[in-house]
Amino acid sequence: MARRSNSFDFEPARDVVRPAGTACPLSSESGPLAGAPNPGRALLLRLKGRMRLFVAHGRDFDDDEVARVKALGQIYVDRSAKQWPDDFSADLVALAPVAECGACARRGDCPGAFRARGHDVFAEDEAPIRAILRGLTGRVLDVGAGDAPYAAELRPGAEAGLLEYLAVDPDAQRLSLVRGRLPRAETFVGSLDELGAEQHFDHVLFLRSLNHLPDARRAVASACERLTPGGTLLLVDDGAFGLVRSAAQRARAQQGSGSFEHFRNDSSVDVRAHVAGLPLRLLEERPIRPGGSNQWLLRYQKE
Repeated sequence: MARRSNSFDFEPARDVVRPAGTACPLSSESGPLAGAPNPGRALLLRLKGRMRLFVAHGRDFDDDEVARVKALGQIYVDRSAKQWPDDFSADLVALAPVAECGACARRGDCPGAFRARGHDVFAEDEAPIRAILRGLTGRVLDVGAGDAPYAAELRPGAEAGLLEYLAVDPDAQRLSLVRGRLPRAETFVGSLDELGAEQHFDHVLFLRSLNHLPDARRAVASACERLTPGGTLLLVDDGAFGLVRSAAQRARAQQGSGSFEHFRNDSSVDVRAHVAGLPLRLLEERPIRPGGSNQWLLRYQKE
């Protein structure tokens, strides 16, 4: 299975003058907007005194995929100076459609205007995950643990002897960071399939790792086999998103040596299909939605 990107770029094309308090100058025009022959692959960013047209030229995502991302509101301004944003709360600003566009007669042939949403959608969607992790006790398996970004939530239970934590990841260097953040942690370099099937756990975690695995169904089934009856499975991952970037940001990103890391951009709906037929009961679902981040959550209990 080929790897693919989990995001695409909107690149600047031109500015449209629009002083504050004035009607949209495009509302009285007809026909395709100049510079955006395919409005589904473009957007207008509302700025002070103008609107800037951005267009998604790349073809890693087809027209339907771009349209779905826009409909879910998963468009962000990249405000970082990095080759790739790695702290979404700090690096990205969520965008929302401008309200007046909803009633505009040009909705069908205009890409629509967006403005900053004004709150941290990532922090809001992280809060329930952190609350779940703080409440875990017993044996915990973290599949694709990386460098344990949620160590702060797991540490109190581990230090109190209420939680035994095993991190599994193919990257030995990342696992060395886990041991620094969670001194009581056990680590295993390799894949879930290589971990002894005789080991059982009260909780299994896939925290933004499932879409990095080539066979999601096999991974979830393997995790289910290792769960004790009544144990829980927590699945958290990201859907696709669009980045509004300047020409300089775009150029900087293209100079990087990064490679695609995802096999899929599955949503919670897609993953429910992978889980179907397994002895797991759905406890909670937080899907990707307009007004939220591109992160989803599924939590199951083994029957």
